[in-house]
Amino acid sequence: MSGTARPGDPDRATVNRDPDPDPAPAEPEGGEPACWLDRVCADCGAIQDTAPFARCARCGAPPE
Repeated sequence: MSGTARPGDPDRATVNRDPDPDPAPAEPEGGEPACWLDRVCADCGAIQDTAPFARCARCGAPPE
């Protein structure tokens, strides 16, 4: 009898319905840049923490 509705059972149409139909909030603008080329040391390839950088944190080379 698993396929029959019984008195007191919730209606199937309301069981799967989302209680909060409001759409999700929009994603905030920003995030990581698409290109980190301005953070890459030309000599050793290390990615720096900040851009622009004065000297490479790994090898000490100036930015190109």
